Amino acid sequence: MPKLLIVSRCSQPRGGADQIIADLCRQLPNRGWDLTLGLTKGRVYNLPETYREVHPGLPIKEIDGSLGTRSDRQKAINRLIDVQKPDLVLIMRVFDALTAASRSRYRPRIVMGIRSFEPGYLIDARRYRNAIDCCVTSGKLIANACTQWAGVDPARVCSIPGGIHPPIDLDARVDNYRNRSGLRDRPLELIYAGRLEQSQKRCLDFLPFLAELKREAIDFRMRFVGTGPVESELRRRLHQDVVDGRVTFHGWVNREELYQSFFPRADLFIHFAAWEGVTIAPREAMAHGVVPIISRFEGLTCEGQFLNEVNSIVFPVGQPLRAVDGVRRLLADPRLYSRLARRATVSQQGDYSFHGSIERWHQTLLKCLRQPKMQGNVTVPPEHHPGRLSKLGIPISLQSQLRKLARRPVQHRSPGSEWPTNSGQMSEREVGDLKAFASTFA
Repeated sequence: MPKLLIVSRCSQPRGGADQIIADLCRQLPNRGWDLTLGLTKGRVYNLPETYREVHPGLPIKEIDGSLGTRSDRQKAINRLIDVQKPDLVLIMRVFDALTAASRSRYRPRIVMGIRSFEPGYLIDARRYRNAIDCCVTSGKLIANACTQWAGVDPARVCSIPGGIHPPIDLDARVDNYRNRSGLRDRPLELIYAGRLEQSQKRCLDFLPFLAELKREAIDFRMRFVGTGPVESELRRRLHQDVVDGRVTFHGWVNREELYQSFFPRADLFIHFAAWEGVTIAPREAMAHGVVPIISRFEGLTCEGQFLNEVNSIVFPVGQPLRAVDGVRRLLADPRLYSRLARRATVSQQGDYSFHGSIERWHQTLLKCLRQPKMQGNVTVPPEHHPGRLSKLGIPISLQSQLRKLARRPVQHRSPGSEWPTNSGQMSEREVGDLKAFASTFA
């Protein structure tokens, strides 16, 4: 029985990547894997107990990095590897696991999960490609960046989108089609499900979008399912719409409630993201016959999941009024809406389905075990701690010992500082080159 250790951050337990991890933990043992989930632990942001509340019953081992130093984090990962002795380590957004696994005396194969088109992940993949045995991406754009830009062997790269569960109540979905023949006969049901965040998801674009719908006297009900950094601003600026019943904030809900209470009643899924892998929530909505009005984020075109005027309406990133144009067009043409809804429903099958995705993971990990082990090394980036000890010129290794003795951990101010997702070693030129590469697939 092959042994798999997944190492993941737990600062955002309700994210799409975290749902994939939970699904792997529950499904891969049925395919013969001895699996352990190593969750990062910090003092403020990475809290395994919160993760357990969201995803109960998983085979979790905590990786205690609460002292806040890189050496302490890496030692904690090494201890877990020494105990588990895995054949494979799947690393999901934890850079210290890459350095620890590459230096482990057990020399496990290293699988790097790259689930978002972000420079830090891809630049590290290029820098350490000779130590990485496999890259599993979310989408063809990221896979192409790994092979064509980062120089990873194509035989060691696989794109596996998050799999979509089928609707719970198929009859409700069919009834919903019958009730959607005239969108103007009732308030338009709009939904967004995901993190309420700006840099990637561009959720503040909802403000001009909803204002324009009101200006055009389009009757709507907007439901936000999720939470995040810009929730308070959205609530404040949409306060009157909340009072009037046009906008509702529901917080996070589990998949069953999303499938039973939200998607079957929705007409349109609104999505403004600047970049994605193969985003999950809009595709879950599509499986229920909900039409996405979605931004042309980096990677959308080459993946071929959201096809303008085939199963969705696509508009340029950063132009929310163009999304309003899409709403207006569907209101004016019920037959177009019905055609897009039908095609959206059948789009989430095969490798894009839940069981198809799990099987791809299973086969990809088995293939990695059969391939020759990569022999490259991972250099440890220089570490700097804020505070008086650094100002006094005390070496980092000694600082860690003093902090442990004095019980004075490093005070981190973000999840990515507490447990970094990447090495942080990137130049403006590298970032620019990667953006230029992505633009060729727009």
